Amino acid sequence: MLTRFAPSPTGYLHVGNIRTALVCYLYAYSCGGKLLLRFDDTDIERSNATYIDNIIEDLKWLGIEIDSSFKQSERFDRYNEVFSSLMKEGHIYACYESKEELDIKRKMQLKQGLPPIYGRSSLTLLSQQQEQYERKPYFRFKLDENAIISWNDEIRGEVKFLVKNISDPIIKRTDGSYTYMLPSAIDDIDYNITHIIRGEDHITNTAVQIHIMNVLKAKVPKFAHLSLLHIGEDKISKRKGGLNIKYLKEDGLESMAINSYLAKIGTSDVIKAQTNMKSLVESFSIQKFSAASVKFDLSDVYRLNAKMLSSMPFELVKERLNSIQSSDFWYSIRGNIEKFSDIEKWWKICRANIETVITDKELINLALSLLPKEKWDENTWTRWVDSIMPQVKIKRNDLFMQLRLALTGFDRGPNLAKLLLLIGRERVILRLKNN
Repeated sequence: MLTRFAPSPTGYLHVGNIRTALVCYLYAYSCGGKLLLRFDDTDIERSNATYIDNIIEDLKWLGIEIDSSFKQSERFDRYNEVFSSLMKEGHIYACYESKEELDIKRKMQLKQGLPPIYGRSSLTLLSQQQEQYERKPYFRFKLDENAIISWNDEIRGEVKFLVKNISDPIIKRTDGSYTYMLPSAIDDIDYNITHIIRGEDHITNTAVQIHIMNVLKAKVPKFAHLSLLHIGEDKISKRKGGLNIKYLKEDGLESMAINSYLAKIGTSDVIKAQTNMKSLVESFSIQKFSAASVKFDLSDVYRLNAKMLSSMPFELVKERLNSIQSSDFWYSIRGNIEKFSDIEKWWKICRANIETVITDKELINLALSLLPKEKWDENTWTRWVDSIMPQVKIKRNDLFMQLRLALTGFDRGPNLAKLLLLIGRERVILRLKNN
């Protein structure tokens, strides 16, 4: 089995792109197959080598292993060869309408209640008429109007298209560059791609490409079309760049939190935080995916990320903590971080001079006077609170809040009994005196 992920290097990978790449990877590896990375860079003006590097980097960070890769821009000679052959056989014809003319025709068809299908006006032009045009032609693939294209989609079931309802696709622009359609079909044939997984917005493209493959007398791969992601209107999704992987990585999300979420949305499986790809591969089945629309909520990814970190053992994060080689610190704060970068905040709270909040000076002065002097241990917090409570007229939880604000500057956070030991007696005294 061989499948492929084929991004256009015209921007950063979006969560929708990554979902497709991830499903391709999981499907291939669950079947003992391989994954090919193809860069669809036939649009020379918009394609950028920087985006190619970013795509490779992002896939590597996510743990999506690639077995081989190539760029379509390296295969123009092959595309030209097939193009010339199809042209000679009458499957491709030159067209001369301008974009404005095509837009007018399309609007007129819609006004008349007709489908906006290309009328093949250029197909009937005589050679002398073609010569009258000063503009360069573009080219379309001539579809068989009487054909019916059907396939058994691995997600959507039987899909059927009447070719007469599809416009002859443009396969070459006036500047000589190829559109997506022909190079993709040629590559899938030449590289013996057996399975193609992509978004449902490509369903019509699939019908056309199957038609082209049939004309080229090639074996047609199996297809699976994932439903598109519906982006939820949560505040996090509105962040600038909030839905490309580069931003999510820089914002501190764990790669496996993203993978765990994207691998399961749209299926009946429960979404659980997994720490490695192996578990996702073992539980994968393309048949689990539904054809129904899928809601993507970035807030859910952040919650999953926090849950993953809260159960992550010190051994898995030790190298990432750099100079913070303290398992006590990690186990004390891991349940109170949404993303790994939040560690810095709690390290400063434990080790640096910070702004705290004191609202009841009298209470804090009393607490300072009763601060235990003996060697501190895990029971110090309880002994301290027990000594304060008989002398105040507030509830125990209210006392906790006042002490937390005075020690950390925040109204919530890690267990105070553990935090007290991490801050240390000297810093506790300095912060309680800060009134």
